[in-house]
Amino acid sequence: MRIRSRHGRSTRVQDPRGKTCKIAFVSDERRHGWRQAVSCWLRGDRIYEVRSFSPRTSPATVSSRAPGKIILSGEQFVVLGAPAVAMAVNLYSEIDVRPSQSGEIEVTADIPLHLVSDVDKGASAANNQELLEPLRLAANATLDHLASKERGLHVDANCEIPIGAGLGSSASTTVATISAVAKSRGIRLDRREIFKLAFIPENYLHGHPSGVDQATCTFGGIIQFRKPSKINPINVKRPPTILVCDSGIHRSTKALVGSVVKRSRKQTDRFQTHLEEITTMSNAVVKALKTEGDSELGSLMNRNHELLRQIGVSIPRLDRLVARAREAGALGAKLTGAGGGGCIIALCPDKKTQSRIARELRREGGTIYNVSLDKQGVY
Repeated sequence: MRIRSRHGRSTRVQDPRGKTCKIAFVSDERRHGWRQAVSCWLRGDRIYEVRSFSPRTSPATVSSRAPGKIILSGEQFVVLGAPAVAMAVNLYSEIDVRPSQSGEIEVTADIPLHLVSDVDKGASAANNQELLEPLRLAANATLDHLASKERGLHVDANCEIPIGAGLGSSASTTVATISAVAKSRGIRLDRREIFKLAFIPENYLHGHPSGVDQATCTFGGIIQFRKPSKINPINVKRPPTILVCDSGIHRSTKALVGSVVKRSRKQTDRFQTHLEEITTMSNAVVKALKTEGDSELGSLMNRNHELLRQIGVSIPRLDRLVARAREAGALGAKLTGAGGGGCIIALCPDKKTQSRIARELRREGGTIYNVSLDKQGVY
């Protein structure tokens, strides 16, 4: 495994599994040249808006891309059986797959430094291996599914989604890997097949995930999801105007979900009440989206954050960002994802207010992503 910057200096660390892999942590200064066209790059203001990838690949290379996601309602409760509402957003991971003569699955990943937590930047070889192992598992599961005897391929991941921030970085990279590996064998998998195969690498990372992340990254758009595999697309005339703010504190989804599941077993009556409320809330969120009821949607988001705070997955840093967003004019704001850090989302009534909210959150040290709905999903 090699961890390197793009300034020509590299540090070698021992890969405990003895397999071919490397991670490239790309410094912010070199981001302009990193395989994508950017619509806005304000490093001082810390706004990153991405339009599209411009891959430079050889004729033997096939590629797939998948979006990130945000959760509008449900979060931790979806693991316990409540429905969640999620939205695919235009932050992407792209996977390139090309033949390899090694006879093995080789994995590399280019990850911009500002998307990686401070812990991961200085992590041990074993921890860095965890960033790559899901991609190898995804590739291997796909080859098994296709009954492919030829195993030699090189998987190269390029991700613009913050890691461990609740925006679906692992789900996005794994579903894109599954799609790209299948394409390399001349097959385009059905989205349901991709969704099911993604449980293999996602189980490795998150223990027993609900499936909402890979469902959103696979199908795109806005969906209502209920485990194990109920996916209902939500058609909206006008997508909500959402601003994402990364707190800069990244964490392990697996540990957070595990702690909530343990707590729910000890506090069954309390959590049953929460599940009933979240079920009603998610259905109300669907209705608000369909009727363009932004005020109602904002109120529901606020209540959802309060429930997440009550079960212990919010932290003071997230609560401050949520409060500041509301004070600046957000109709609603909440954490998104597993909690414990990561991102918040703010529902904005208009672009002018969105800019004001962004300024206030930047003053709090947040990194802003002005995202929009991705309708395509993996392709």
